[in-house]
Amino acid sequence: MPESLNRVLIPIDVSDSTSRSEIDTQIVQSSEVILLGYWPIPDQSAPSQVRNQFEEEAQERLETVARRFTDEGATVQTRLVFTNDKDQSINGAANKYECESILLPGTTSSPSETRRGLVLVKPNADLNRIVTTLGALFADSDVELLLFHAATNDNERLYDATEYMLRGLADRLAELGIDPDRIKWEQSTENKRLDVVLSRVSDFDFVVLGETEPSVRERVFGSVQKTLAEETAKPQLTIRSGV
Repeated sequence: MPESLNRVLIPIDVSDSTSRSEIDTQIVQSSEVILLGYWPIPDQSAPSQVRNQFEEEAQERLETVARRFTDEGATVQTRLVFTNDKDQSINGAANKYECESILLPGTTSSPSETRRGLVLVKPNADLNRIVTTLGALFADSDVELLLFHAATNDNERLYDATEYMLRGLADRLAELGIDPDRIKWEQSTENKRLDVVLSRVSDFDFVVLGETEPSVRERVFGSVQKTLAEETAKPQLTIRSGV
């Protein structure tokens, strides 16, 4: 299994002294973490000037967060950037370190000891990559996963086909080392897909999504992800479609 399967990029805003207080390190405690500290700067400012002024402060904040991850058993590398384009910096770092997934930390802390992840499954996503990455990330943890598909209609044949797909994904996860008791699946044909997803997210500690669009800006920061961030503030783990 390629090493990059359990390599997760986590971007954090080190310009904000309060933005890192709720990072849930236990979601990726068995992972290899690339911690990207970014300091956003205005378009009219020169990165070198801002770096000279704030580099020491930013590095100290980044190392403080890194220690939290190592205390949870994660292997951590850090990278600090001062950037006019946060999205481009995140994409560049993910490519540089060959990260299979990107975790946007969110702003809520977990109320429970056992972390629960809602895995949003779409048939047109790269399901093999999603499953193998989830296996690498969570086989050695106690994280519980719900494979969830929100159908766009109640066609019975499609419903049966999707059930077959979800059962197959659950079996694959079990083969990859995740305890079957920690894997559930569910599908819904009620309301609009996004509404259904939002109604379920509150029961979970984080959300897993797969990339389906050609642009990382759309894939990682697209409409579903953006709405989830605005409406729930839950951590989002996006599994990339290719490195």
